[in-house]
Amino acid sequence: MTVSHHQTYSLDQIKDMLLAQLDSVVHHYAPPSSDSYTHHGEYWTLNPGRADTRVGSFRVRMQGARAGSWNDYAVDNCRGDILDLIDLSINGVGRSDLGAAMKEARAFLGLETLNPAERRQREERAEEAKARRREKEAEERRKRDKRERAARAIYASAQEGIRATPVESYLRDTRGIDLARLGRQPRAIRFAPELSYYHEDEQTGEIFEGTWPAMVAAINGPDGKMLGIHRTWLELRDGRWQKASVPQPKKVLGTYWGCSINMWRGIGPQGGKPAPLSQCQPGTHVFIAEGIEDALSVVMLLPEERVLCAVSLSNMGAVRLPENVATVTLVADRDENETARDTLARAVQAHQGKGREVRVFFNQWGGKDLNDALRGMADGTTEEPETTD
Repeated sequence: MTVSHHQTYSLDQIKDMLLAQLDSVVHHYAPPSSDSYTHHGEYWTLNPGRADTRVGSFRVRMQGARAGSWNDYAVDNCRGDILDLIDLSINGVGRSDLGAAMKEARAFLGLETLNPAERRQREERAEEAKARRREKEAEERRKRDKRERAARAIYASAQEGIRATPVESYLRDTRGIDLARLGRQPRAIRFAPELSYYHEDEQTGEIFEGTWPAMVAAINGPDGKMLGIHRTWLELRDGRWQKASVPQPKKVLGTYWGCSINMWRGIGPQGGKPAPLSQCQPGTHVFIAEGIEDALSVVMLLPEERVLCAVSLSNMGAVRLPENVATVTLVADRDENETARDTLARAVQAHQGKGREVRVFFNQWGGKDLNDALRGMADGTTEEPETTD
């Protein structure tokens, strides 16, 4: 008589075994299409759980502490881990069946057919992969903490007041943003008279380094804690302060994903001092712009409004906001790039998924972005924009 033995494994053990052969699992349950690609350790392909027609919203992390996790930015709350990927593939979006996914995972791993020696070998590989992942997680935490400490140190050493500095001149003369008209400057922005710059070209290996003055802006999490900084290096060229002539004159140090530069609090009740974002009033409305100059352009046009800078287009939908924020206006570029339009659409969906009213503010007065329009207004090439949504 043959006696079958059903080996029992915990949920975490199953996941560890799957992660030990991550490439095989991912390419089996999220197979590549003709347009699939991998960039910076992220695998972009079609969502296997829906009738996806174009690569661009679904990605799986293939490296680092969060290897095996995935997102579909085109579908609200569509994310998960390596076992959820199998669930997504066999059951589809919105039809989760963890029991079926576990059964499928066991079958993929061959757990019902392995002999004891093969089973021990697979368990050992899973334990080794788990240990490597934990080491990677600890290493990434150390690196992240080091970057965040360095960012806070640079910000703390920078000059608080930007009046009569290259930062004020750059914003006023080059970007058409005259902060003197506001009566106060954004507290998030500071001036660093000498800030080191380093850049290595990924293609050629050429190194660019030096020291330039810089505009430094604090990047905060939703609780108000500073987690990073945005730096814009400046140089005096043709009689005006402009972005420095380096490959990437704008760089982020520290954490920015899900965070924002709290550019402007607006005007509080009865004209008083407004509360920090983390303590804002119920029903609060915030504007979110992609870059610093666009955010400051909104401030110049609508100084009564609360304005955030997301740092990047991809982060506009990821910015974490307090529950009291009821309405979000996304300040969009006039961008014909299809990827950019898709990213903006996902940002709208992301904030709507949090139960907020979402509006989109498009620049209609020439140039690519709102700052182009503001500068055109300053030199008389465009009419003053109406500040309505």
